[in-house]
Amino acid sequence: MFKNIKKSDVLITISLLCIVSILGYYYVNSLARAKLWVKSYPIRAELSARQITCSDNSPTWLTNILRYQTKSNNAPTNQIAYIDPTGKLYHCENGYVGQYPLISDNVTEYTRFRYASVTKLWTADAILSLVRDGNLSLDTKLADIITDINNPKDTRINDITIRQLLSHRAGFDRYSVFGQDMFGIGKDICPNHLQALNEITLGFTPDSKTSYSNLGYCLLGEVISRLNGDRSYAEIIEQQYHFVDTDLHFISNVAMDDEVFYNHVETGITGVANIYTAFDYKGLASAAGLSGNAVELAQQVHGMAAKPSPNILSIDKKEQCDFTKIAECYGYAMIPYQPKLDAPMVYYRDGSLLGLSSLVAIDKRGSVIALLSNGTPDNGIIGNNKVKMIIYDQLAKNE
Repeated sequence: MFKNIKKSDVLITISLLCIVSILGYYYVNSLARAKLWVKSYPIRAELSARQITCSDNSPTWLTNILRYQTKSNNAPTNQIAYIDPTGKLYHCENGYVGQYPLISDNVTEYTRFRYASVTKLWTADAILSLVRDGNLSLDTKLADIITDINNPKDTRINDITIRQLLSHRAGFDRYSVFGQDMFGIGKDICPNHLQALNEITLGFTPDSKTSYSNLGYCLLGEVISRLNGDRSYAEIIEQQYHFVDTDLHFISNVAMDDEVFYNHVETGITGVANIYTAFDYKGLASAAGLSGNAVELAQQVHGMAAKPSPNILSIDKKEQCDFTKIAECYGYAMIPYQPKLDAPMVYYRDGSLLGLSSLVAIDKRGSVIALLSNGTPDNGIIGNNKVKMIIYDQLAKNE
């Protein structure tokens, strides 16, 4: 009965079985499917890099930065906005709103991205506004505002100042159990259990070193709330920065309708969820809770930088640090960088979440660059610093 079977039929049958087996394997094996998706990135990157749109007369170097982000920093979708020293605004975008190229809508200048830690600029600016208005001083003690601090077992907490919180020198070590509860690690202190500050031990004596802290900025958010009639931080910021006239919004653990897809897939058994479920965004409102687009980010930050001193570009005169190293120093809101004494100074503020990176750069002439990307570099800090140096070289060239 098998004599009439053709070899071609056998080959077709075997091929179909192989295809079905492969499809079945990837269907039931989510880890293998995720790894395959990651390996397909060069194809997706090439499609996205070919799809760049810009406003009229935009500098060509804006497109070069988008191509770099797409091909080298694992971000298929990006927005960049540039305000030049004369106040003119330019912007470029590339990629797709959804997960899949070609069948998804193209990103526009209005597409929403989460701002991650760039949100801290609003918190710092609001605090510095209180200082300029005489409602607060940089040397005000946190315990004078947050009265929940009444009998701390670590008495150094009584001496934490607003200045130290702004510059990440308040004693909260992000790598300790009490310093970083962004991922649900350690005790839930801020904003819901501030009395727990009486029970913790600081990671170091305030002002003895620098350690980046989301907890410190959450506490600054509570200071803003207490000095504004105990209204919520989000309500105060929305009103003070006129969100009603913008597309800026505080985020939650659910994607918004106009929000970009984030290029993150879990390829290992780590217990880390996606960008929506891994974080408590309500608790992170003052540290990483805002969203919008690159144009609005650049415009808002441009206004902050133009305010009288102390402003987001101010640096604590007491701080001794090396400006020639990126991320070596923290000002009151941004990181100053100056590769050598006779070189221009540029200020950075960046952030990242799962599948998301954000960056703002400002120079002393008032130029602002805002870059939002739906991915993070595979090589982490090295990749982020590389794009910072590209931006620095461009700003320095224009001086």
